[in-house]
Amino acid sequence: MFCPNESSTFGMLLSARAGDGGEGEVRRFDASEGLVEALRAGQIDALTVQNPVRMGYLGVKTAVDHLRGKMVEARVDTGVGVITRDSLSSPEARELLSPELLKAPGGT
Repeated sequence: MFCPNESSTFGMLLSARAGDGGEGEVRRFDASEGLVEALRAGQIDALTVQNPVRMGYLGVKTAVDHLRGKMVEARVDTGVGVITRDSLSSPEARELLSPELLKAPGGT
């Protein structure tokens, strides 16, 4: 089952907890504390997570570059990560779930 956003993910999680979720792998989009706990508990198989810090940084950088007359891409890939129970404690997963807000992506 794939859910495209946090609210539909919570809806499916509540349904699964009530016994109405059916069988099979459960893949969800977005993350919050409750969804990470459900991943830890094995109620969710994977979370697909965006990087909001990178999204904001690249959004502002692209807008500034455009305003300064630089050529910018029409589409900017800000990246995404897939987090499973096995990868939950990895540095990459921790950075997506709890980003260091005072450090710009790329260390600049």
